[in-house]
Amino acid sequence: MQIPKRVFQLAKQPALSGFHVLASQTLAEAEASLDKALKGAARPDERLMMNARQALREQGNFLLTRMQHHFANYLERAMHTMYMDTRASLDEISADNLTLIEDDVVTRQIEIDRLVMRLRDADQPSLGRLNLMIAQLHGDGEVRERENPFRPYLLARSLHEALREAVKDEAQSKALFDTLSVAMEHCLQGYYVAIEEVFKSRGISSKLTARPSALTRAQRDRLAWQKAAGQLIGRVAAGGRADSQPAQQGQAAPPKQSRILPELQRMMQQQRNVPAGVPAQPHAPDLQEMVWNVFNQPKAARPPRHTDAPVSAPAPAAAADGQGGSALDARLKKMQQAKPAGAARDAPAPAPLDVRAQLADAASSEPDRVTIDLVSLLFESIVHDEQLPEGVRQQLGRLHVPFLRAAMLDPSMLHDAQHPARRLLDRIGTVATGITPDMACYPALEDEIDTVLDGVLERFDTDMTTFADGQRKLDQFVSTLLPRGDVGLARCIAALGDVEASSARRSDAATELGGLLNRLDVDPRIGNFVTDMWSRVLVHPGSDAPASQAMLAELVWSAQEKSTVEERAQMVRMLPSLVKRVREGLAAIGMGETVSKAALDQLVMVHMDVLGNRQPASAKAMDLDQLRAHFAAFGGVREPGQDAVSIGHAQLEAALEQRGIRAELYTDGGKSAARAADEQEWLGMALPGAGFEIAVDGRYVPARLNAVSPRGSLYLFSVKGQAAPSTFTRDALLAAMQNETLRTVEHAPVFERAVESLMAGAEALAGH
Repeated sequence: MQIPKRVFQLAKQPALSGFHVLASQTLAEAEASLDKALKGAARPDERLMMNARQALREQGNFLLTRMQHHFANYLERAMHTMYMDTRASLDEISADNLTLIEDDVVTRQIEIDRLVMRLRDADQPSLGRLNLMIAQLHGDGEVRERENPFRPYLLARSLHEALREAVKDEAQSKALFDTLSVAMEHCLQGYYVAIEEVFKSRGISSKLTARPSALTRAQRDRLAWQKAAGQLIGRVAAGGRADSQPAQQGQAAPPKQSRILPELQRMMQQQRNVPAGVPAQPHAPDLQEMVWNVFNQPKAARPPRHTDAPVSAPAPAAAADGQGGSALDARLKKMQQAKPAGAARDAPAPAPLDVRAQLADAASSEPDRVTIDLVSLLFESIVHDEQLPEGVRQQLGRLHVPFLRAAMLDPSMLHDAQHPARRLLDRIGTVATGITPDMACYPALEDEIDTVLDGVLERFDTDMTTFADGQRKLDQFVSTLLPRGDVGLARCIAALGDVEASSARRSDAATELGGLLNRLDVDPRIGNFVTDMWSRVLVHPGSDAPASQAMLAELVWSAQEKSTVEERAQMVRMLPSLVKRVREGLAAIGMGETVSKAALDQLVMVHMDVLGNRQPASAKAMDLDQLRAHFAAFGGVREPGQDAVSIGHAQLEAALEQRGIRAELYTDGGKSAARAADEQEWLGMALPGAGFEIAVDGRYVPARLNAVSPRGSLYLFSVKGQAAPSTFTRDALLAAMQNETLRTVEHAPVFERAVESLMAGAEALAGH
């Protein structure tokens, strides 16, 4: 796998330089730790610690050099042996090849393993993501840390071996190893992040929702490409044409491979053939790297592979020749609008490679030619994507020409997953995984997709929002399609919307009240009561909003220090009515007796502190009139929030029971260690109509995401074999996707799957 090898070579340098920094920091922290330990009370091992510190000071430079030497050697070996099982199988083991291991060897291994465990725990999230990236690059369905050439074992062993060479005294060496182990654990943070960034800059991300079955499918796809490439090369070597039909001997290559491979081979030959008069580039990128660079543009310039080579192969750019570009776009526009909207929808769109053949002489520059070739190959892969229904494949083929025009206008879209054209393409593919041909509503979905595509073909010229408008229209249709024929589902969706709206009103009110209280010097107990309890009363339907709002000033004023007899008398007269109205307000929102009593007891304690002269003076004290004016701003015209809101299990359960709706509730968000970028990616997958699988009793069961509440707080799924739907809060959804108890049917979006397929084809040809 040439591209992964290049990525590993790029990651090697930050691994080496990062280890130098890590080792230096480890030695410095270990010495500081020994200094601190020896400054304390006398200890029985004080002499040993003093000798160990002295040895560290004397041998520090040598120890650092040897650590770097060992790590470089171990890293080089690990990069050559990853995913190569050199261990003997059980069948090969006999008494003749067994050897005895000395006790000290076992002891050393135990010490190293103990440090490995500490290092693994020190930065588990980054290490876990790196392990997953490496497994995905090798198409392995099992994440195995031993195949990671940057694994903690190399760090631990480098330290252990270098220390044995630098410090001969066994007791001192052991004491130093313990101290250095703790120091290395503390200094490790950030080491794996730097290596991870190299993979991310090359377009590789840790998809924690990656499915083992999907990786197995990728392996099968790679084997199919390799077999088809062998057949193609064999025909050419035998004197046949590369684009001729597969030989009858043996099994014919699948349609996708048989159509795409000859075109990839043609591009490979064009890469190798240098026209006369054009100076050759000895280190020009090969086909595989060119495909990689176009679809996985690095976020920053990567180091050159050779000192005399350019930093990276340029991605296709817009044609400098305006006339040539205009002529090509005019031709593409004519092809795009050749079929009037709504006419003869059943007629299949021209095959992408047939369209490319029509444009063979249209490109006025090399970047244009490359873009036409790669986009056409990309769509040829899409129309043969076996994960999509046949009808949807052909529909996606209709996007080929407008997508190509968009790529000519904005080449960066090919490596921008958020580009509107890519989002529409991926959205259509995603919804086809949840709304399948065996469902009664599937024909309506196909009709709507056709309508959306008609609009794109008719209106797209240069404005990319045409694609965004198409996706928005499709999203709106899907959100109404599923509940249209299911009354129970419609009731559940409405109930979830009401629950979220109620929580959102309270959350928005609490946020606004918090802003008003922050400008005052308020007793925290009163502040918490206002934002946590009274905010619910203020937004409760049917409550006397003006009266409840007027109480804000009284609640805050009653908690301020009363320095005059008049103020204390006024407070004594106010308290009975204040407590009565608070009790009535809490009862009106259905607050339980226990919670209500606890809240009132807290208020009583505040008022006792005020009347007992135990309340500290407020730095921003106001009288009642001033406070009323201050809180008059509450509830004015404000823009409603858009963020998800927290909804508790009891609140959700009570709301559904009140409406007679039964559902499985998932509200435990756990303790997620996921990064914000991962969470955004998962939420981007969780769109209505998407197909999922959910773990039930130790096995995965098909599921479909039917609805998402307006602010993205609640997600409603239907699960095969279950009458009741399943409802996830946002945090519970993210936790389930992180631990893979909930996963998408797609291992990657349509566009990414097509790129993976092209990369596999280029790799297969490069291997022959």
